[in-house]
Amino acid sequence: MNQPGPDRFFVYVANSQDGDIGVFHLDARTGALTRHARVAAQENVMPMALSPDRRRLYAATRGRDKRLNDYAIDAQTGDLAPRAQTPIESSLAYLCAEPLGRFLLGASYGEHRVSLYRVKDVESGKGEPLQVIGGIEHAHAIIVSADGRFAYASSLGSNRVFCFALEDEGRLVEIGTVDLGAGFGPRHLRFSPRGDVLYVLSEFRATVAAFTRDATTGKLTALHVSPRAADLAHLNDGFARPNAADPVQPDPAVLAKLVWAADIHVSPDGRFVYASERTSSRLLTLRAAQDGALECVATTPTETQPRGFRIDPTGRFLVACGEKSPHVSVYAIDAASGALTPVSRSEGGHGANWVEIVAAGAGQI
Repeated sequence: MNQPGPDRFFVYVANSQDGDIGVFHLDARTGALTRHARVAAQENVMPMALSPDRRRLYAATRGRDKRLNDYAIDAQTGDLAPRAQTPIESSLAYLCAEPLGRFLLGASYGEHRVSLYRVKDVESGKGEPLQVIGGIEHAHAIIVSADGRFAYASSLGSNRVFCFALEDEGRLVEIGTVDLGAGFGPRHLRFSPRGDVLYVLSEFRATVAAFTRDATTGKLTALHVSPRAADLAHLNDGFARPNAADPVQPDPAVLAKLVWAADIHVSPDGRFVYASERTSSRLLTLRAAQDGALECVATTPTETQPRGFRIDPTGRFLVACGEKSPHVSVYAIDAASGALTPVSRSEGGHGANWVEIVAAGAGQI
């Protein structure tokens, strides 16, 4: 007999300007989104990650007070209970919880490095990393395969993806790189549901590169690069942008004409890949062929400057926020076409940039 699905989800949205995390309830039948709580963090709270058992939420802050925050998730209400607040040295643009629950991994854009932390250390307030690997120009994301054996990090500055073996004792060993070519700007990464394809989002072109992945060796082999969506044809290729704190910033009039893609996620059935583009404030829908090749089939207007979004675990809804929008939107996903239809919207925070979703009751004993 099939187990009934969850009746609701808990949605967590990081608000960098407010320095807090918004907690929402999402109705699993209708997609109605309801504000529930706001939980304090520190300024510039940005990347978040869920523990594999969905009992913990980790959030990194990138301001003057750089920390890894550890929250316990109430399985019935979704409330976050602060546990440890661990000072760290790196300003992390990305945070990943290793699927076996042993490690946290982070990528630092401004410091050009990735860091490996032991979860037990973070949860006890110890922020010293097990390992730091430098020389990864504008490191933007790092993710780990489901078996915990391999990690992949995007280097936006060098147009490469670094491939690592992740050893049991807590050490990353480089096993190779793949070059995406000048001007690609690799940003966020996602696996297909089976883990046999790695998708790499281009920040500068809003295209997606697909690589087949050997589960035994971790090796990546180039497969396909999607074309740019027709609705973005009026934009020029982007380039690496300085940190917001840098005194020298590009001309806003120039930036307004550049592609600036941000986040990428894959539907649970693997049939569709979604990406966000911040200049046009759109979500892109790409259809995945059986071999991993992608075709852009639609674009959908969304919250202003959408840095982060997330698909719920059942694949029925997509939740998106915008860095320049005080609202959070929910879209129903058509199972056949992948099309997105707005179904609800809720007041949120300021500087919203990251979304995580947990099914109610997840992780309970």
